[in-house]
Amino acid sequence: MYGWKGRIGLLIPHRNTTTEPELYRMCPEGVSIHTARMVLKEITPDALVEMEDEIYKAASVIEVVNPDVIVVCCTSGSFVKGFGYDKTIMEKITSITKLPAITTSTAVIDALRCLKITKVAIATPFTDEINKKESDFIEAHGIHVTRIKGLGYSKPVTDYPLASKPVSGIGLLHPAVAYRLALDVNTPDADGIFISCANFRTIEIIEALEENTGKPVITSNQATMAMAMKAMGLKERIKGFGSLLADVVSKNPADNGYAASR
Repeated sequence: MYGWKGRIGLLIPHRNTTTEPELYRMCPEGVSIHTARMVLKEITPDALVEMEDEIYKAASVIEVVNPDVIVVCCTSGSFVKGFGYDKTIMEKITSITKLPAITTSTAVIDALRCLKITKVAIATPFTDEINKKESDFIEAHGIHVTRIKGLGYSKPVTDYPLASKPVSGIGLLHPAVAYRLALDVNTPDADGIFISCANFRTIEIIEALEENTGKPVITSNQATMAMAMKAMGLKERIKGFGSLLADVVSKNPADNGYAASR
């Protein structure tokens, strides 16, 4: 049986092409991932709020595979309505499915706290409007944002030569873009770096970025995997994707009040 150690019910926006490959690479043996998709027309506040109904529809679909945890893997989609919105989503999923749930925004806050990051520099592919909401969300949890910078993506692109339909421009970006953006956004007073967006390819550059900056690096998909493992009670070290998965998750820190809904 696949998923004999744990089973993740993954919910992602319908144009996301990055989360599944990245989670598959980080996933420990014995854990399986099963996906349902949510329609997200564009990355704007209105469209992200509109996606909320899609989240609950997808959750009611994925519950039939009997996952150990349902994961809403969309960073902006779980912070767009501000402090507490991620918890609202988690609690409603649990009320619908009777299963534990987490969101990527929840996982990011959990990762920042586990790594004891109190001042963070943030790199995103988003617009300034979305970045302001993200900064406000993180600061509402007592973590200072030293700088946040985005690439301005909001709409799907139509000029990609290998696609017959509009695709996410974020999903086409090389990981070098995330690496250079993270270096650019880093500030001397930041004690950690966060690269936001589950569709932003990052896992190849986490360790190089940690080595070159001397700071812990969190990414949306890496943080999501870390919290999913904690929700499943797994303590394995996963090497190659930064200090969060290599060291922190294996210690399984005491619950800090920001755990999966149950």
